[in-house]
Amino acid sequence: MTASALTPAMRTLRAQLRVPPADPAWGHVSDETRLLGWMLLASRPWPEAASPVLEGLLEAHRDGVEDPALWRRLRGEAVQLGDSDDRLAGLLGKVAEAAAWPLAEAGAGLTEVLTALCQLKAWRAALATGWTEADDVEAIGILTAISAGEGSAAAPSREQIPGLFAEGHPKLERRFSAQLQAATAAYSACRAEVAAWIAGACRRDESE
Repeated sequence: MTASALTPAMRTLRAQLRVPPADPAWGHVSDETRLLGWMLLASRPWPEAASPVLEGLLEAHRDGVEDPALWRRLRGEAVQLGDSDDRLAGLLGKVAEAAAWPLAEAGAGLTEVLTALCQLKAWRAALATGWTEADDVEAIGILTAISAGEGSAAAPSREQIPGLFAEGHPKLERRFSAQLQAATAAYSACRAEVAAWIAGACRRDESE
């Protein structure tokens, strides 16, 4: 929907929902490309190390770049970002890697970008609960030890592991459960947002 086609009622509603104005630079592209751009933008904020890579991908998709050499360069930059030791940069790199192909050549491209974006949003939601990478390392170590049956006569069943974790490390287990719930909710919400975007695009096509 272009800005000129908006009714006063729709302008008011978009303002209340804080929907940003449509970028006219994307007005000529297909719905698939527009969705890809929307998902890339949804991965913001970007740290300085990731911004040039993701901006380059946005421009390449928006402008319909076909040059194979440019796409190879973009993929190389995305892979390098994904290999970063920094967790945020690495997750953004996975988003970039999934988007580093022309959509005409990537049958699973949108699906892979969605998965990487949802994983990024889940990780950010976990951090927002106060969970840290150090907590993650500690919890994984404890759960691995419990699963292996360390200190017990036999390894516990899968169903017993959460209870043993809570019994031996109640404070960490509560925080672990809280971040896991937040991450799961964020992952599901991300998928729902994309589904809503697609549904909106379909309704628009049906009305034209």
